[in-house]
Amino acid sequence: KMSLQSSYLSDCPLRTRCARPFASRFRPAPSFVVLARARPDTTAQASSKCADRSSELVTRRHLLATLGSAYLGLALSPPSSAVAADGVPAPIGPPEGNAILISTADAEVLTSQEKLVLNINRRIQAQNRVPGEFPGFVREGFDVKVVGDGYTVASSGLIFKDFEVGSGAQPTDGQEVVFNYTGYNESGSVIDTSFRQGRPAQTRLGVGGMIPGFEEGIKTMKPGGKRRIIVPPALGPPVGPSTFFSAKQCEVFDVELIAVRTCARRQVMMFSDLVCE
Repeated sequence: KMSLQSSYLSDCPLRTRCARPFASRFRPAPSFVVLARARPDTTAQASSKCADRSSELVTRRHLLATLGSAYLGLALSPPSSAVAADGVPAPIGPPEGNAILISTADAEVLTSQEKLVLNINRRIQAQNRVPGEFPGFVREGFDVKVVGDGYTVASSGLIFKDFEVGSGAQPTDGQEVVFNYTGYNESGSVIDTSFRQGRPAQTRLGVGGMIPGFEEGIKTMKPGGKRRIIVPPALGPPVGPSTFFSAKQCEVFDVELIAVRTCARRQVMMFSDLVCE
């Protein structure tokens, strides 16, 4: 009986109120009163403990609410900008970096530190068994020098090299392209390839289903053509925990355009689909 009565004792006075509906089941014994009088400071200490706990909970909740509101404000606010010396607004944030194409002959005039970086890059690429004429990369911060011969630089900054031009008309937005590809990073490691899937990849142009630089490079190809596309960071994929890519760097794609198909919408009673042929 004493053990049942002692269950009504609690470190927090608020808990005794919660136990009141069940207090009618057991009649308080005189020993309960004596025990309470023997420790006159128990209620004060318990009240102090509960006050401290409540204060800690309020402080933590306030801190979490402040951090949450600050993060939400940053997520919803537009990108901040600064004004350069010439008065042109410049975005604030991690720079995309510049990709500069240099030839193998120009690589001879690189500094000793840049040559060391290039040699390390070439060594890692050799371990990854990159294909022939694979470009070298000399990265310094966000900027990178691309070392290779026979490449063309588009006005957007895209770098590409044709091994076979192909024939026929170039694809346009709305058409479906069928192609094989292999993607590499700057170290020559394979990111992804259609050969692992056992069939060519296919997608429509102009629907935002590809990396911007990759789509730009494949738009200027002809069926049967083979091209190496070097996508600079500015035209590359988004990065982050929820994406496949974890850092802004150049991506290299070996692409073979197999076919270009024209798509048309077909209506069958209540249903419609897109047919590409």
